[in-house]
Amino acid sequence: MSSSIVVLVVGRASSQSRADIQIPASEDTVGRRHAEITIGTNGECYIVDLGSSNGTFVNDKGKWKKIQQAAVSSNSPIRLGSFETTISELLNFRTQAAPSSRPPPVAPPPRQPAQPAPGGRRPRRNPSTGEIE
Repeated sequence: MSSSIVVLVVGRASSQSRADIQIPASEDTVGRRHAEITIGTNGECYIVDLGSSNGTFVNDKGKWKKIQQAAVSSNSPIRLGSFETTISELLNFRTQAAPSSRPPPVAPPPRQPAQPAPGGRRPRRNPSTGEIE
């Protein structure tokens, strides 16, 4: 059970997509911002069409019904354009990844100051020849 409401935009993957859940780009009947899914604090799910060209549908007693908004269960069949799925399956496409199990990257060690060359002086490059003296 979640302690907050989650709102996710569903859309077709593209370089311009701002969707939280990205459907594969090959699903060309799904818009870049096709629908919005809300998952409530008690696990209830709602889907809203965001003005898509190809529609959002829920399966009502074996028939697809075009909707503007609807309450659905996480396993109810839904259709975005011609892409059939469920809310549970859509969550597998979610682009906001779960926290990684990898440890955070380690910062490189601080750079050590250059050590003087033997004899107490620092090496320098000869401007005429480019050689280090």
